[in-house]
Amino acid sequence: MEPACVLTATRGSGTESGRSVRETTIFCSRQIRKLWPSPLAKQWARLYPQLFDNDDVRITSKQPRNHFAEWFAAIHLFHRDGTLALIEKYVFKTHPRKQDVLKRLLTPSQAATLDEIRRTLHVQPPDLLVYAPDHSAFRFAEVKGPGDHIRDVQRQSHQAIQQRLGVAVEVITVRLL
Repeated sequence: MEPACVLTATRGSGTESGRSVRETTIFCSRQIRKLWPSPLAKQWARLYPQLFDNDDVRITSKQPRNHFAEWFAAIHLFHRDGTLALIEKYVFKTHPRKQDVLKRLLTPSQAATLDEIRRTLHVQPPDLLVYAPDHSAFRFAEVKGPGDHIRDVQRQSHQAIQQRLGVAVEVITVRLL
C-alpha cells in the first residue's frame, strides 16, 4: 500500500540566519493513518527498504502512536526529491546501520558540531537526516504531525545547524484529511 499523499504545498517563510526556511505541508487520508502501525509499518518497510529497516519497524511496535508522520514524510521526500532519509535516533550508537550512514555523510568535525548543538540546547536533532543516495549531500527535516508544533528550542537548534553546518532544515507538516 502506497502512502496517500493527496496534495503538497511548499513555501518559503521567514528566515533563519538569512536563509529562507522551506515549509512543506503534506496531506494524508485518515484511512491511511488508521492503518498505523499495523499493518502499514511492515508494508512500507517492505516497499521502501532503502528508507526503513527492521529496527525502524521494531520502534513502531514499541511506540505505536508515534513515528507515522516521520515515515510518511520520508516517503514523500523519496518521491519528491529522490532522497533517502534516516528516521530519528540516527545519532545513537544503538542503531549501527544509521551510524554507518551518518559516518559516510558527516565529517568528524560536522558530527562533533551536531553533537555540540544537541548537548548545548538539550534537544534531539531534526527528525530526518535526508541525503542523496550517493551520499554526496545531506540536509535535515523536522516533521510535525497533527497538533504538533515547533518548539523554540527546536528553532534555535535548526538555526544553529543552518549557521554552523551550512545545511538546510526543512519543516514538514503532515495534515490529515
